Amino acid sequence: MKKILICLTIICLFLLTGCGNKFELDLKKIDENITSLKSDEFARVDAASILSENISDLEDVYNIKKTFDIDLDDSDYEVANVATNKKKTAMYFIVKPLEGKKEEVKNAIDKYVNSLKKEVKSKLTYEEYQDHLIYIIADNSKELLTKVKDCKSNVFNNLIDVDDLKQTFDIDDKLVSTYLAKVPMMVINSNSVIILKPEKGKTKEVKEKMNTYMEKLEEQWKTYLPDQYELVKNRLEEEYGDYLIYIISKDNDKVFNIIKEAKLAK
Repeated sequence: MKKILICLTIICLFLLTGCGNKFELDLKKIDENITSLKSDEFARVDAASILSENISDLEDVYNIKKTFDIDLDDSDYEVANVATNKKKTAMYFIVKPLEGKKEEVKNAIDKYVNSLKKEVKSKLTYEEYQDHLIYIIADNSKELLTKVKDCKSNVFNNLIDVDDLKQTFDIDDKLVSTYLAKVPMMVINSNSVIILKPEKGKTKEVKEKMNTYMEKLEEQWKTYLPDQYELVKNRLEEEYGDYLIYIISKDNDKVFNIIKEAKLAK
């Protein structure tokens, strides 16, 4: 019994000190997977492309009021993708009304749709989805609506690889044994994925450098784009095994799961 207790104590100490829990991350796999990672956010433009590809002879509509004689203008909606054929027997509306304008926009489009011939109106499928009003008039409108709702935006867009840690984060290469760092190509979003594996004994120094970088990032976005500032403030910072992980996105947990799934036992 005494020997068993000693063995259990040794095992517990072994686990508590982190021994036996060493792993490497497959950074190449992570890079590939985050590039194609989808969010839960509706991708309106992709949805419009699918509809245009699947409904014959559609032409994009840029002036809803003029084309359909609908009492709507740019002050009523945030974004819209609309198309119709010349005879107006097949069409779609994907419209995101401005706050407080939903009923006004819906009533205006409903009035137009209800004025269509019975055989055209019978092909209508309508749904409100993630703040968008979606109208599809086509032979297979229900099937198309299902495809449209499957359109989700990428978690990350237009990221570039960081090749120089010193230039971007003020971190000397000798402080890090391996890394994957992707930051925005353009200064219109803050999305980033940064995975650093500090050299032994250099974790504190690397963390301090990253803290300074993140503080500067907050200052950069604070007076620029409020929604991006919120992403930066709500970033994920995690010490995961021997790695330091920083994620700025709309779905940090989903990105972190991608990272954890790329864990390789040493």
